[in-house]
Amino acid sequence: MNTEWRQAIRNFYEAKNKAWLTGDGENLVKMASRPEAIRACLKDIEALRRSALARGVQYRKSRTNVKILKTTPVRDGKIRVDLLEQMTWIYNDGVEVDHQARLQPIRVTLDHSEGRWKIEKLDSIGEKEERSLIKGQLDFRAFDHELGTRQARYDRRKAQRYAELWWNGFNPQYKKFEVDCTNYVSQCMHAGGMPMAFNPRKDRGWWYRHQGGNASWSYSWAVAHALRWYLEGSGRAAVVTNPQQLKIGDVICYDWEGDGMWQHNTIVVDFNHEGMPLVNAHTVASQRRYWDYKDSYAWTEQTKYRFFHIKDAF
Repeated sequence: MNTEWRQAIRNFYEAKNKAWLTGDGENLVKMASRPEAIRACLKDIEALRRSALARGVQYRKSRTNVKILKTTPVRDGKIRVDLLEQMTWIYNDGVEVDHQARLQPIRVTLDHSEGRWKIEKLDSIGEKEERSLIKGQLDFRAFDHELGTRQARYDRRKAQRYAELWWNGFNPQYKKFEVDCTNYVSQCMHAGGMPMAFNPRKDRGWWYRHQGGNASWSYSWAVAHALRWYLEGSGRAAVVTNPQQLKIGDVICYDWEGDGMWQHNTIVVDFNHEGMPLVNAHTVASQRRYWDYKDSYAWTEQTKYRFFHIKDAF
């Protein structure tokens, strides 16, 4: 029985790898006990392929590594499996061959009631999750910040190296957040030389500190909405209107619904042959992802962006 459900998961990911390249999700549907169980998965595949078509990109290879973290028997002959999936795509953009990757925690519930294991439910942490953290908090439009007298310079290559080192992992010197995109971007900027702006209030400055074995941090360090307003109000970054004006180590902020609630941040790590940014991110851990996120089911026609060029000196 243990071998059978593991084989069902292997079969699912083999079919998913093919679906990324062909767009045909029929075999995936057959592996689910009901179509609704994998609706989000199919939307994710559709979004990636729609984005590729719009950019003239052709995916050549898809590879997924799956690590099973935990298994839990549940009622009625079902089993719940927590796993980590790392997807890597090789693509040709018409000029050069490149890759992008994502790492995502998944919870799969499998049902054996029909005589073989089928997927009953598939849950994942997505880019939309931070909205629940924003509601009920303050509007972080104004920030005090305290800077030292020594001038610091922003080393973009150091920020890039840190972003590449930790895109699919967590630095143990910092708290790991379930919704980690802003914490990750803040770490990258700090690694590049942006000094912390300490303040005793969590809704002021930009900081992370350890005190007696306990960690504390400003909202702007860990919440996307707060970091977006901190960057604009602190004088540490300049707003630019075009993504091609950005440099390595710069930051892009995302408002999925276009309603003024900023839910996601990424850091620029490279550019394609057209000068368009490729970004790294956490929550859905992403490496060298095309900046506009139209390959994400979180993206909508109302999505707004804010492009921040981090200053070279502070």
